[in-house]
Amino acid sequence: MSMAELNWQDNSKEMVQKLIEGSPKPFRAMTEKKMMEGLEKKAGEGGAVTEDIVIEVVKEITPKPFVAMAMKSIEPLLTKK
Repeated sequence: MSMAELNWQDNSKEMVQKLIEGSPKPFRAMTEKKMMEGLEKKAGEGGAVTEDIVIEVVKEITPKPFVAMAMKSIEPLLTKK
């Protein structure tokens, strides 16, 4: 499944793009790969990606010391505060 095939809800796609762009250059491809794998697994059959799913995946794939920074970067994009 590619980014185009997923069913993005609210600002979920913008959040993912911001997270990928925000990761250090050498890790971008790996971040994107892990992010997409996690999203696909959680989105299931319909491929619906919610902001909550993005947050769950961020917490799972981001190294612990960087979770707070990653969360802070996408916080402004959350539609449900």
